[in-house]
Amino acid sequence: MSVKYSIRVEKDGANVTARYNLGIPVDTTELLASFELNVEGKNLIDTFLPQKAFTGTKFYILTNPSADTAVTFAITTSETWTADGTDKLRGQKQYDDVSFSN
Repeated sequence: MSVKYSIRVEKDGANVTARYNLGIPVDTTELLASFELNVEGKNLIDTFLPQKAFTGTKFYILTNPSADTAVTFAITTSETWTADGTDKLRGQKQYDDVSFSN
């Protein structure tokens, strides 16, 4: 497994902060080919170009903060490696978070 990733999505009321850090060793020819990070079915990642590393922070406002909210991600590389996951931010909590990493 050549890709290392860490994704954390935090909820504070209606405000969501998503932080991500993805990377592939520079001594390989493999590239990150795609990355999607969805909250309430909306992909928070704008245009994604093939690259070795991708880090950042995105913000989102929930349409219904008192409802459970699905958080999903999917990563692929230019080779055959893939990863994905699903979790939820719980609506009954003012503050909640989900994390994905390897």
